[in-house]
Amino acid sequence: MIGEMYSGYLYMAIAIWIFSGLFNLGVDRTNYGQFEMKKEQKASTVLGWINLSLGVLTFTGAMIIKLLV
Repeated sequence: MIGEMYSGYLYMAIAIWIFSGLFNLGVDRTNYGQFEMKKEQKASTVLGWINLSLGVLTFTGAMIIKLLV
C-alpha cells in the first residue's frame, strides 16, 4: 500500500533530476570555466550535485519501498 502512494511520473522526475545534474556538471560547469565565470561555475556545480543526489536518492528509496512492500 505504501508503494502505491506516489504518482506514475516518479521515474520521469528521477530521470530529469539525474540528466539535468549530469548536464550541469558536464556542460554548464565547463562552459562557465572557459569564460572564467566563477560564481556561475560554482552555482552550476552545487546545483548539479543537488540534482544528481536527489535523483539517485529518490530512485534508491523507490526501489527499497518497492522491495519491502
